[in-house]
Amino acid sequence: MRMTKVGSVEIPMRGALDIETAFEWLGGETILRTVSGAGIKQETWRKLRITISGSGWIPAGLDAIDSSQQQVVACGLPVAINCDSSRQATLPTTRRNDTGYEPWAWALLPDASVQETPVAIVANVATADAVVGALGYQVLYFPQITAWISRPTSSGDQAQATYRWELIAEQV
Repeated sequence: MRMTKVGSVEIPMRGALDIETAFEWLGGETILRTVSGAGIKQETWRKLRITISGSGWIPAGLDAIDSSQQQVVACGLPVAINCDSSRQATLPTTRRNDTGYEPWAWALLPDASVQETPVAIVANVATADAVVGALGYQVLYFPQITAWISRPTSSGDQAQATYRWELIAEQV
C-alpha cells in the first residue's frame, strides 16, 4: 500500500485503511465572447487542490501538521496521463520521485486489460516501451505539491472502533 505524507507526517496504514484522494484544478478562467459570439478561453493561473480523507482503526496523527507553514504533500494515489501516438506524455514537475513512487507505464490492450511496460523519462517527457497489439498507453505518477493545509478535521466512533479524518491542501 502506498502512503500519503504531509510534511514530515506519514499517515499510518492503520489510520488510513480507507483513504480517498480527490484532485481539483482551481484557476482564474473564463470564456470571453467575440462580436460574432465565438468563444475564447482565457486562463490566467491554475493550481491544484487535493482533498484527502480516510478512516482507520487508529487516529491518523494529523495534529502534528503545522498548518501555519507551507507543507509538501506527497500523495499515495497515482494519477494517469494518456500518451500521444508516439507513446509519450509530459509529466508535471510536481510529482514524487522517492523510492517506490517513480512513474510507470501501462499498455492498454484490446481485451480491456493493462500490461505494465517499461518507461524512459528524459527531463519531464516519459516514453512507454511498445507492446504488440496495444491500443494506447498511460503513464502514471504520484502527485507531490507544496501547499497550504487547512486545519485537518477528525472524528471517532467508539462503538465501531474507527477514526475518520480529512485535510485539504491548496498548491501555493
